[in-house]
Amino acid sequence: MANAQSLDDWAKSVTGVLRDAAIYHQAGNGFYRAQCDALGFDPAAINDINDLKDLPLLPVGMFKRPDAQVLLTCSLADVETETRSSGTRGVPSVARRNSETVTRALVGLIGTYREFFNLSGGAGLFLNPTDAEASEMGLLKDLNILNSVFDHHAYLVADQAFDAREALEHLRRWKGHMTRHIIGPPFLIYRLLRFLEQEKINIRLDPYSMIITLGGWKRHNAEAIPAEGFRERCRDLLGVRPGNVRDMYGMIESNMLAVECQLHRKHVPPWSYISIRDPGQIGTELPPGATGAIAVLDALSTSYPGFLLTDDVGEVETGTCGCGRTGQVINFRRRGPGSGLGNCPVSIERYLGSPALVQA
Repeated sequence: MANAQSLDDWAKSVTGVLRDAAIYHQAGNGFYRAQCDALGFDPAAINDINDLKDLPLLPVGMFKRPDAQVLLTCSLADVETETRSSGTRGVPSVARRNSETVTRALVGLIGTYREFFNLSGGAGLFLNPTDAEASEMGLLKDLNILNSVFDHHAYLVADQAFDAREALEHLRRWKGHMTRHIIGPPFLIYRLLRFLEQEKINIRLDPYSMIITLGGWKRHNAEAIPAEGFRERCRDLLGVRPGNVRDMYGMIESNMLAVECQLHRKHVPPWSYISIRDPGQIGTELPPGATGAIAVLDALSTSYPGFLLTDDVGEVETGTCGCGRTGQVINFRRRGPGSGLGNCPVSIERYLGSPALVQA
């Protein structure tokens, strides 16, 4: 397991890759260099994991701005993909990635899936659109990469509509031929569960079937149920044991995807670090277990600095999980109030309007 190393080795490793990433962006990105200068921060001075809390953060709200290209370390000409958030809270975020970032993210993501899910073959029922229908939606890409491990797969959302009967037909067609798995956002899987319950349909998937979810309940918060209750419904209505119902946490602006182990603890990948901040004083890092604003430090991004202050609220723990993995475990609680733009040391307006800063 990539996450099975001593805590000392993990701390040294994640500190080293994040220090190198910060040095890279400070040298090649005038806007991020202005953030470092404003705080008197030198990335080369990062010596241990406790110094990571001093890295200047970019609020994710900046990615919603029309002038967000100022965040780029690479040139616009080098941008390979643009991915967007769902925009459920208004204007969608746009995250631009160059070829190097895309390659790193793909290698990391596929390795993570292999480690945590151990999938090879079988059939994947995707309760989400194909890339062709929603090619710009970032988190869908994370889900759709899973289709490469299956012998067969089907997508059940088209023209923004989902037919539970069609999903049932696929599951019945694959029965006895291959292990069946279901992948998608929790609210769509819950609609399938409700359909089975209302129609009094008894279906049992296979001993090693998995249900993998990513994304919140979005506009369907009224339907949301606690994670434990969701897993129980999957067991009762599909015969999937709770340990094989796994959720993931991520955001389109970052290459960090935290995946649940069989104990339902979301593990932060070894190229990322989570720092929980005091919402009233973002520069203050809270102790382990305390609830606060989630900051994500991601070493994979070379297109823009991956040191982000999110709008999310949660906690983080560091140690060794019962599954044997070491490092950090994140517990996402809820979406925060958003914005946070005032927490950037140098605003985009100030940066663009100051010759002194541009030349710095």
